[in-house]
Amino acid sequence: MTLVVAALIALACIVVAEPRLLGRAWPETLLSAGAGIGISYVVLHLLPELARGVGTFSDGLTADLPTAEVLVYGLVLVGILGTLALRAVQKGRHGLAPHPRVRLLQPALSALIVGYLLAVRDDPDIQPVLVFGLAIGLHVVLNAHALATKLDSPLGGLALAGAIAAGYLLGTVAEAPEVWVAGITALLAGGVMTRTIHELLDEERHLVALTAGAAIEGGLLLLLL
Repeated sequence: MTLVVAALIALACIVVAEPRLLGRAWPETLLSAGAGIGISYVVLHLLPELARGVGTFSDGLTADLPTAEVLVYGLVLVGILGTLALRAVQKGRHGLAPHPRVRLLQPALSALIVGYLLAVRDDPDIQPVLVFGLAIGLHVVLNAHALATKLDSPLGGLALAGAIAAGYLLGTVAEAPEVWVAGITALLAGGVMTRTIHELLDEERHLVALTAGAAIEGGLLLLLL
């Protein structure tokens, strides 16, 4: 099932970046609602999942629980700061030369992690996989459309589709220890929240749509998980 979900996300990335679709701007309220879904999933599901995984981190690193907690949420912070740093390089801030195509790097890394996490998920139930695929997959697809629009090229969608495929393939041939999986999940959580706020939202103009998306995702989590 995870292979189907990964394939659907990759296909959606290609479709939304198709040149004939780029000339038609998506409603900003729709983009904000999708962003709300992604943020809601991270806050209501991924972060609690990380909290439950602190014991795994503690055992894997032979550290006490308080130290493991700091390490786990420190990786979330790394994801946040790393995303901001890449944004600074992209914009040429702080005396750096601007590199617009750096904008591909963080979304591609996130897509790689998503593909990998799908490959190594061992949930006995299908519902968590579907919820993960819907929420985080939607985030990746929105990134693909935003990148393709800003680059005026389908390259963004193709790059993220390729990253999803590469991550899934990597997960099938090289499954990392649980502590590493928890670590990259923390990085993903930080990156998703930060990129959503900085790239996919238009200040507070679509707060209602953002809130509606977050509420829909929260209700879905309550019903399914």
